Amino acid sequence: MTYEEVYNRLTNTDFFSAFAGLYRMRSMLKHFDDPQDTIPTVHVAGTNGKGSVCAILDSVLRCAGYRVGLFTSPFLYNFRERIKVNGEMISEDDLARIGTYVYDYTDKQYAPPNQFELLTIMALLYFREQKCDIIILETGLGGTFDPTNVVSAPVCSVITNIGLDHCAVLGDTIEKIAAAKAGIIKQGRDVCVYPVCPQAETVITQYALRASAPIHFTDKDEIRDLPPINGFEHFSYRGQELCLSLRGQHQRCNAATAWEAIAVINENGFYISDRDIEDGMRSVQWPGRLEILCKMPLVYYDGGHNPQCASAIADWFRSEDFAGKNISVIAGIVNNKDYRTMLSTYRTFADELRFYRFENQRAIDEAEEEALCEEFSMTRIDNLADACAEFIAKSGKNEVLLITGSLYLAADAKAAVEEGIRRKAEERANKKRNKESHE
Repeated sequence: MTYEEVYNRLTNTDFFSAFAGLYRMRSMLKHFDDPQDTIPTVHVAGTNGKGSVCAILDSVLRCAGYRVGLFTSPFLYNFRERIKVNGEMISEDDLARIGTYVYDYTDKQYAPPNQFELLTIMALLYFREQKCDIIILETGLGGTFDPTNVVSAPVCSVITNIGLDHCAVLGDTIEKIAAAKAGIIKQGRDVCVYPVCPQAETVITQYALRASAPIHFTDKDEIRDLPPINGFEHFSYRGQELCLSLRGQHQRCNAATAWEAIAVINENGFYISDRDIEDGMRSVQWPGRLEILCKMPLVYYDGGHNPQCASAIADWFRSEDFAGKNISVIAGIVNNKDYRTMLSTYRTFADELRFYRFENQRAIDEAEEEALCEEFSMTRIDNLADACAEFIAKSGKNEVLLITGSLYLAADAKAAVEEGIRRKAEERANKKRNKESHE
C-alpha cells in the first residue's frame, strides 16, 4: 500500500469505536510479538496537559542522550505528528510500510480495529524497529479501556490535570473521570500526579493503594516564582531553577509533574542530570499551546477546548504583561464541549469576542450559533483569513489577537495568519512600487 492509501484508510475509520475492553488489542499485539513489553515506557493520562507533559519528558530525555519514541494525539498540522522518534515524524514511506504490514493481519479479523487501535499498534511496531531506549505514550481517551493501556509494567504512570470532558464516555463527575484515568496505574509501578482537585486526588490515591503503587504528588507549594528571563516561564521546583519555553502558569505545574516523573525514571536504570532537565525544559516545543503565530501585531493560537483550558488562557491574558492591551478573541468551538462556560471565560478578558464556525462534522448548528452570538454579544466570522488579514493590516503594538477553542482549528488558524502576513507584505510592496514610480 502507498502512504496515501494507508492515510485514507486510517482517516476513514472511526477514531474510537464502542469499547470492548482490551482483549482485542492484546490479541492483535500478541500476533506482533508484544512490542509494548519490549521497551521501557512512560504512560500518560489526564484531561488537560498530558500532551505538554509528554513533550517535556521527550525533550528532557533527548537532552540526556536517549532515543525517545513519542506517541500523542490529536495532530495539529500533519497526520504523522502522532508518531515521532527523537523529534522526527514517522516518514511517509515508513508509515506506508508498517501500515501495510498491520493491515495484512487486521483485515482478516472478524472485528476490525478502530483508528486509534491501529495507530497504537503501528507506533509500537515503529518504536521497536527504531530501537528506542524509552517510549512516552499518551492515552487517547480515558485510561482504563484506552488502547494504550496494554503496557503491563511502565517505568511510571503519569496523571495530569482532571476536569469534566468527554463526559458521555468517561462519566459526568470528577470522581468517575478520575477513576477512568487512574485505570493506567499498574501493580507496584510508580505513579506521578499533577496537583488535582481533592475529589480526583482521593480516587487516584485509592487506586494506587489497591495496586501497591508508590504515588508522587506534584507539590504546588514547591513551585516558586522567579523574575522573568527572555520570555521564558522562570521558576524553581524543589530547589531546582528552571526556565520553560511553554507559556502560562499552568505549564509550570505540568513541568513540575514531568520533574517528578523524571525522578522516578532516574531510579529505573536511566541517568538524567540536572543540566539535562534544565536544557530540556528550556528547549521543549509543543505547538498549539499559546503558540505565537505573528509577532507584530501579536497573534496567538491555543487549542484549549474545555473550561479548564479556557481558565488557564484567561490567567495568561490577565497578567501584567497585557495591561493596557486591547485583546480580541476569535473562538471556534465544536458542539460536544461546554462552550457556554468557555465563552463566558473569554468574556472576562476579551475586549472583543467573535465566533468562527469552522468546517467540522461536530460544528455548532447555525441556530445555536445565532443564539450564542446574541447571548455573548459576539459577531460571526465567515472567513478567518479575511479577519486575520484585517487585524494584521490595521493593528499596532497594543493590539493582541487570540484564536482558540479547538485543536481542530489549528490548521485553519495557521493558514489564515500566514495569509494575513502575506497580504500585508504584498500591500507594502505595492505601496513601495507606487512611490518609486511617482518619484
